[in-house]
Amino acid sequence: MTYCWLNGKILPTEEASVNVLDIGLMRGYAIYEALTTYGGKPFMLADHLRRFRASAEAMRLVVPANDTEIITAIAELIKRNGFKETNVKFVLTGGKTIAGIEYDSTKPVFYILAEEFVPVPASVVTQGCKLITHEFQRQYPGYKTANYITGVMIQPARKAAGALEVLFTWHGKISECATSNFFIVKSGTLITPVHDILFGITRKVVLDLARKNGIAVEERDVAVDELATADEALISSSFKEVVPVVKIDEKTIGDGRVGPVAKKLVTLFRDFSHGGALASDLKVPAAAVTS
Repeated sequence: MTYCWLNGKILPTEEASVNVLDIGLMRGYAIYEALTTYGGKPFMLADHLRRFRASAEAMRLVVPANDTEIITAIAELIKRNGFKETNVKFVLTGGKTIAGIEYDSTKPVFYILAEEFVPVPASVVTQGCKLITHEFQRQYPGYKTANYITGVMIQPARKAAGALEVLFTWHGKISECATSNFFIVKSGTLITPVHDILFGITRKVVLDLARKNGIAVEERDVAVDELATADEALISSSFKEVVPVVKIDEKTIGDGRVGPVAKKLVTLFRDFSHGGALASDLKVPAAAVTS
């Protein structure tokens, strides 16, 4: 049995329910946030909470819980579910629809889910993964909305191609993957798109670690044509961590092997995350950072 948190109550996940007239279901009007734990500790929790609240504000949704309440709920879910490591997912909707298209901002629906964290297989990290491309630009890319329609629809093609992720392109530029951020490496410099993307928390960590460890960084537009001259590529996300990329569609990246910058960033990220790193500006109750 697994447990979730729904509008202030912990209950078995299979007993939790949302009204069939919820605007998140009827109109896709909802936001989403996700993080994982290391050593039972929520990773970069302050950053995730800030992004969650920024998404809520942008979508004119009210979060019906303060940070302490959310942190306490996460701690209880980690404890009750008892996973070795936990993926934590927040979902916030506007609640029941009014006339099918509006909602009452004072009656939101907010729930937190927990599931076991299953890392990307070690062989994929050491040998590199494949991506496929798809021409698409997300609506409201700077916020983590629940609209993943294109990401869901492209999954059969991704699986058929043996790819780990789908890389979105738009009018000759690369933006991001369906659930990850994307980077290339050219002449030792780590390069990542900066416009029309979701600013991933793992992306932030990767960039910080690169800068602190002597790797040059460029945040700028990245043209699709640059894939042909990239020495390396990699993706990052909360649930995938850092994964080198050696093939995109039928194009080999660099020499087709995991390169030195990607290897270094995989190691740096694992050392940092498994060291129990938390955003330093958040006062987390003791219960929220112990397994």
